[in-house]
Amino acid sequence: MSSSRYLIFLFSFVLILGGIQTVNGHGLGTVESDIQFFKDSFFKIKVQTTPDVLSGNESEIGFEITTINHDDDTIVSDIEYFVDVSDPKTGKSLLSFNGYSPDKSFHAKIIPKSEVSIIGDKNENDSWVGSNNKPLVIEAPLFIQGGLVQVDVKILSMGSESIPRPLSFETLLTIGEYIPFEIDSPGKKYNLMFATYFDKINEFYFNPQTKKLTAEMPFNWDSDFIKKIPFVHAEYYIPKTMNVFNEHEIKMTVNDIAILGTIDRSGDEEIVVHFLIPTKKLLKLNEEIPENSHDVIVFGIESGKIREKQKDNASLELGDKVIVQSSEEDWKFHLYLTPKGEISPLKDIFLNLEFRDPVTNSIIQLITYDLDVFLNGQIMESKSGLETPDGKDSVLVTFPETGAVIVRISNVNNYDTSGEFSFKVSEAEKLVSADITIEISQNSSFPGCDLDSSCYVSSAVNIAPNQTVLWENIDSAAHTVTSGSPELGPMNIFDSGVMPPNGKFVYTFSTSGTFSYYCTLHPWMIGLVDVKNPLPSWIKNNAGWWADGAIDDNTFIQGIEFLVQNNIIVVPSTSQDVVSYNPIPEWIKNNAGWWADGAIDDNTFIQGLQFLIKNGIIQV
Repeated sequence: MSSSRYLIFLFSFVLILGGIQTVNGHGLGTVESDIQFFKDSFFKIKVQTTPDVLSGNESEIGFEITTINHDDDTIVSDIEYFVDVSDPKTGKSLLSFNGYSPDKSFHAKIIPKSEVSIIGDKNENDSWVGSNNKPLVIEAPLFIQGGLVQVDVKILSMGSESIPRPLSFETLLTIGEYIPFEIDSPGKKYNLMFATYFDKINEFYFNPQTKKLTAEMPFNWDSDFIKKIPFVHAEYYIPKTMNVFNEHEIKMTVNDIAILGTIDRSGDEEIVVHFLIPTKKLLKLNEEIPENSHDVIVFGIESGKIREKQKDNASLELGDKVIVQSSEEDWKFHLYLTPKGEISPLKDIFLNLEFRDPVTNSIIQLITYDLDVFLNGQIMESKSGLETPDGKDSVLVTFPETGAVIVRISNVNNYDTSGEFSFKVSEAEKLVSADITIEISQNSSFPGCDLDSSCYVSSAVNIAPNQTVLWENIDSAAHTVTSGSPELGPMNIFDSGVMPPNGKFVYTFSTSGTFSYYCTLHPWMIGLVDVKNPLPSWIKNNAGWWADGAIDDNTFIQGIEFLVQNNIIVVPSTSQDVVSYNPIPEWIKNNAGWWADGAIDDNTFIQGLQFLIKNGIIQV
């Protein structure tokens, strides 16, 4: 993401969470005060430290105070100040002095020490001088660790003119600190980093069962204190080798309450999780967290569902989702086509689009964009100002001929950015002839067809191995034919993908078995395909001869044994090989004769044989 776009995103993020406030804090080592009126002009103070984040080995910290004319945004020199630095949590003053700036800014070097000592020159008013060429050296119990400090500044004189009622400015300055820590995940240790901009972290804890990582920091949840601070800022730096976070979505919490945040995965080696909690959100959290945790703030991140990623060699022609980053790196465009595998002329194709943030990968709502579709270098569709409130869109196109396609997305939310996808339109493959056809019935997208098993017609069919079933969607809604069940989910044996109205799907069943399927869009729709080996013709001859008395019972039983051994007749799992038989009912002989003459079907005959086995007439 470009730096300007990223700043806009962060600003929008603050707006979404808590709205704009007039605040003294800015964070990251720089703060500007509110404005004060003096001699027909407005003035403000900027306080800045260098560096803005501590790494733990600093021998000195640069400290700078600047007076700015707010009307024309110019810096005012020759200023005399009174400076008081205190701990905002306790109100205790840590350092106070009179300082003078002959230059555009007052400069000092803060050396973290337990006691206060100032080394430098004074002017005629007994104020310490801090210039760019010779900064004032101050030893004080400041910036020993990262956190929040209050810097109150009074302007005593400006341009050598004393101010009887000094201008007073209050600021809260945040300086960060990087804290390395180590966690144990099953079988491996990981080195992480945490950046705090408010206070010292008491404890890090990782729960391998819940896959949740927490950092606990002292915090005063009193509403009067919260109103004084602009926001709380903290960051996790997680190595991408930690798959529990890299390959999964990350849920963010504060004191176990879910919040929004920024998750930056753009780096090559690490993920950065940003907590940026403004005053209004802190006040809202204050009402929700339990009383027994009102002295700490707990930053939590938890591993969620597996992230949606583009697979290797993803192909729009095969129905895969393809991801493209925009030209300005400020968007990620996701595209997949439906129905799968049917990119052919004169067929309705849906371009399914998603607009995602490149850092968080979250879908961005309230989108306007332009869409151009090219076929063989010629523009085929051009749409401007398309709107999608939920960040997703589905555009119908029909290609008049074969060739190369380019889909271009541009002008997203009026930004000069674009992205392109390409695929080919080919001649439709000749539909395989089907042994049986199942219709997806009209109005099956509404509950009710499940009551009489009429969602798929027929909902249960019997076929032999290597036979082909054709499903045809005659409904006005889209459906799927997906192996599995609503209770257990997809079984990954066959899947039509989304079938639009008039869509077709064929599948050849190469092995015997019972295959259940359902519609993932309308899970009350269920069906069944039972695949069995056909009865050999000599069995039918045997049945006729046995019914006529030409062969004895034992010869007929040997034929049944063949059916059992070859899984043509399904036998209960507790049964064994055929070993003996009892007298066989006469009606079974009648069934055999009728079956041999074609008066009854295979299933009816097999049910009779299963009856013999189940009731112990034939022991197996």
